[in-house]
Amino acid sequence: MSFKSLKNNNRRIIATAILTGAFVVTNSAIADDHKKIDRYMENCQNLPLVSSILNGKPNTDVCVDAPVALKKVKAVFDMNSDALDGKSRHTGLRHMMMMGTALKARINAGLVDPEDVRIIGVLHGSGVNLALSEVMSPVTKGFIESIYALKNAGVNISLEVCGVTMHGKGLTNADLYSSPNGTIHVNQGAIGRIIDLEQHKYALIKE
Repeated sequence: MSFKSLKNNNRRIIATAILTGAFVVTNSAIADDHKKIDRYMENCQNLPLVSSILNGKPNTDVCVDAPVALKKVKAVFDMNSDALDGKSRHTGLRHMMMMGTALKARINAGLVDPEDVRIIGVLHGSGVNLALSEVMSPVTKGFIESIYALKNAGVNISLEVCGVTMHGKGLTNADLYSSPNGTIHVNQGAIGRIIDLEQHKYALIKE
């Protein structure tokens, strides 16, 4: 392979290797070396951000000191509220979708093995309302459908609701949002499920 081909290939990898906030790998990236994981680059760079693939706009404003180059991801999003921001977005679903989108880019670039990715969102408490067809907002539906699309594209990502919360609210599986593109699963209890996942070394993301 010629030097020019290698250079073009490196540019392609840099352009597609993205995660929430930064999930990038560059020639000067230090995140792959666990001995240097807490060090910063001497010269920051305008590395790609997840917004680069969400809205197609390159990062020209933020100079990054700490690149991120995850190779394995096991994460559980703990979502026990249905509160939305000023744009009718649920933070947990949005961040879950962003993480999945960024990891899809790394998988497509050959930087991550799909078998090394597992993302689970657990809805409980008032968060279960996000999964109910009758009260679901169009924005929430869009996030859930985006998560299903990531799943169908090869990203190991899924949504669960708490069976205990459902029982307490008098809900059944028929009340959950139904889609030909994916399924919202029901676990036996959110708290126990989250504890079990943490014990299996899942990173807890509280939303």
